[in-house]
Amino acid sequence: MLKKIPFRQIRWPGWVVLFVIGFSLVYGMAQLVVGIGFDKDSGQASLSSINFETVTEKTDTYTMSVKTPVIGDSNIHKPIQGWIKQEKEAFLAAVKENKDELGEGYRAHLIIQADVKKATDDTYSIIFNSYQLVNDIRGQQQVKIYTIDASEERILHLSDIMQTSGKAIHIIRNQILKNESIHLVDDKVDKVLSDPASWNWSISPRALTLYFEESEISAKGAGPIQVEVPIKLIRPYLNKKTADALGTSEGTPVNVSIEPEGKYVALTFDDGPSMEVTPRILKILKAHDVQATFFMLGSQAEKYPSLAKRVAEAGHEIGNHTDHHQDLTKIGRNQVAQEIQISSRKIEEATGQIPSSLRPPYGAINHEVVEVAGDYGSPIVLWSVDSLDWKNKNADSINRVVQKEITPGSIILLHDVHPTTADALPTLLTTLEKEGYQFVTVSQLQSINAEESAGPYYGNI
Repeated sequence: MLKKIPFRQIRWPGWVVLFVIGFSLVYGMAQLVVGIGFDKDSGQASLSSINFETVTEKTDTYTMSVKTPVIGDSNIHKPIQGWIKQEKEAFLAAVKENKDELGEGYRAHLIIQADVKKATDDTYSIIFNSYQLVNDIRGQQQVKIYTIDASEERILHLSDIMQTSGKAIHIIRNQILKNESIHLVDDKVDKVLSDPASWNWSISPRALTLYFEESEISAKGAGPIQVEVPIKLIRPYLNKKTADALGTSEGTPVNVSIEPEGKYVALTFDDGPSMEVTPRILKILKAHDVQATFFMLGSQAEKYPSLAKRVAEAGHEIGNHTDHHQDLTKIGRNQVAQEIQISSRKIEEATGQIPSSLRPPYGAINHEVVEVAGDYGSPIVLWSVDSLDWKNKNADSINRVVQKEITPGSIILLHDVHPTTADALPTLLTTLEKEGYQFVTVSQLQSINAEESAGPYYGNI
């Protein structure tokens, strides 16, 4: 029997709050071998030689969970630590200001998550998501990005990789103006565009991604807005080193500007990659211009690394589904840690991406699983609509189940190991598109300012 957890008035990263803070926060420090390192001999960047530290703290009035990379070079380390210090000080000041309303079971929360994304052999972005909840039901979210040239061991400014004036700014402005769901204010847009040095940005072979506070460019202030500028539009304005390093792969730009009232859902695929089914699903998703989240098994990513990489290169989000699909509630703590960590390493080696989150097999979680996942900085993401494709291996049945259960904000559970799932997918996408649904990744869905959302459900199924 599945249990539904109430999920109202939770904003990204509500899943983290729900599954980590809601169950437990532990004292102490846990380290992950998933950072950025610098090989002095080769001059190449490495994703395996430096740690993240996750420090958690719990008091009667607040909890904090802060994940930071440990980087030896002070030119990189000091600015990052300075920003984190500012976030913590601002949070503690807000806690002090609201001390009369805190305690007796009601606490403020600060969560800072960090992820690393690779752009080229030498260029990586460390992306921080800071979430503060003190006296606001929905909390406050901030994105901060540091893009690093590993060969030169320094933080890059946008002007280091491209022209930031004239036609390049005009192109970027046009991309911002395409966000019809946002009530843009021209004067605000012009002011932001006049100061490229202040932008939060990351780059990939597919797009230059910019992150703005909505209040910076709009009459509203609901949180960060993400704008993607396809590389093919700005390639003439990139410097030669950057353009050559990015190559010619442009991919399909993803429109991830989120309208809170929109009908957004996330497709997720578990247990792959598989040679029989995953390529079919990738082809169908591309035909519909849909990005999904693939929760891979480390053992499968290791078995089919080129296919796992294809999934990532197509712009899909990569999650961790453990190494061997064991019920984590039925094995020891050390085995749980191994299933998560070993799988994460295998997936990263195959795809070049650190998994964004963890989906335990069977949706099976307990206090210990949540603690270990928290130790490794892996937010737990489950689902709210089970397609039952693992049970009803029939395309029509899969479509009927999803269409009956789906609501805006749903996370849909599918598997890229059953041929019938691929059979069902074209009709499923077409039908939901006609009903006005739009498809985003899990991380994008988590950023939606939803007053009411579906799920998640959990249970041994």
